[in-house]
Formats: sequence, C-alpha cells, structure tokens
Amino acid sequence: MIYDDSSFRKEAKQVFPKVKNSLGNISVTYNLAPTHDVPVLLDTLNYTNAQFGLIPSWAKDDKTIHINARSESLFEKKTFREAFKKRRCLIPLNGFYEWEKQNKEKVPYYISESNSECFVLAGLWEEWFDIKNNKTVLSVCLITTQPNDTISKIHDRMPVILQKNDWGKWLDISTSISELNKLFVSSLDEQMKVTEVSPFVNHVKNNTPECIEAFHATEEKPTDLFSFD
Repeated sequence: MIYDDSSFRKEAKQVFPKVKNSLGNISVTYNLAPTHDVPVLLDTLNYTNAQFGLIPSWAKDDKTIHINARSESLFEKKTFREAFKKRRCLIPLNGFYEWEKQNKEKVPYYISESNSECFVLAGLWEEWFDIKNNKTVLSVCLITTQPNDTISKIHDRMPVILQKNDWGKWLDISTSISELNKLFVSSLDEQMKVTEVSPFVNHVKNNTPECIEAFHATEEKPTDLFSFD
C-alpha cells in the first residue's frame, strides 16, 4: 500500500543525487492489487510508475503476470533470470497485507514499518511491448524470502526489505550475484508492526484509509485477495 512516498523521495535523493523524478504525484492506494500502478525507482535512477505484476519482455500477451519472485530460484526461472541480472528496482510501500489461516477463515493483517514511514522492497522490472495498443508497458514484481518470526506466524514468505545502506548495492548492475544473494534475508522482527484489519480490505474496490484501520475479528468470512508466494 502506498499513500505517502515523501520520506522515500527525500532519502532516495540523498542516496542517489542524480535521481530523475518522472512520476509527479503517486497514485494513492490503500489496496494495491495486480495491474495497479506502483511507484518504483529503476536502476536507471528514474523514479516512475509501473504496473504491479511483471510481464516478461518475450511474453506473447499480458494474460499472465507475476507479482512475486522467489529469491531462491531467480536464476532457475526464465521469467526472472535476465531481470535479476540487469533490471532491478526499489519499490517503496507504506505497508503490505497478509492473511493468516484460522480454521476455515483467513484473517487479514496490515504489516507496516515500526520505525519509519515506509518499507523499501527489492524488485525486478521489465518492459513489454503491447502490439495491440502500440505502447510499452513497464511492469515490476517484488522478491520474497523466508519470513522472520513475526511474519511466520501469519505466512511462510515475506518480501525482501532493503535497508537504506543497501539500496545502492541493489541498483548497481556491477554488483556480483553472490553479493546480491546476501541481501535476501528476512527483516528484523522489531522492524515490523502487525495490525489486524477488517475483511473490508479483501475487496479490491475498497480503497480508503479504512483498509488499514485496526480491527478485531467478527463472524464475517473474508476471501483472500492475493498473498506473497
């Protein structure tokens, strides 16, 4: 979810003095779903919008998109191999949702940064040419890893969250694969703030601050929207 990227813009300018802002204002969303726009800082140092859901450059159509890439198999998957080597990006988010299975129900939680305004996730990007509409589509996916103790109580994966001093290493195409692999670690538990939220968030049309408000489970039975693989 991204509703305020001001802190990331400020810090990105400190780390990358030559960053170019092509974005303007972000598309505020409290309920990010596949195909929605998300702000990204590419390794070209261009801060722009991209579709959430990666389409490989060689794809025949846009029917299959990928929101996650498992860190353990980036080199094994044709879909992600070249992007991992040459097209990496930073994805700032104020938080993300995850669902815990409780009996036959799934309880949604909002995970946010306990000490700052946003997470910065490790991502991959691609450009795919849409012949039908005669345009280039910039798309991204995030990378997942093993969860820390906090997230493991809810889900068996979590996004790779990069610390500020690793942003440059991740975007630098000269960084060795072995050094990049060292970044695929679970974040510290104290970095996480976990808040149970309402099943209201399970419906993508709901896109208001109510999505992230604290809530205690009721008898409603939510359905999952998407989760990290």
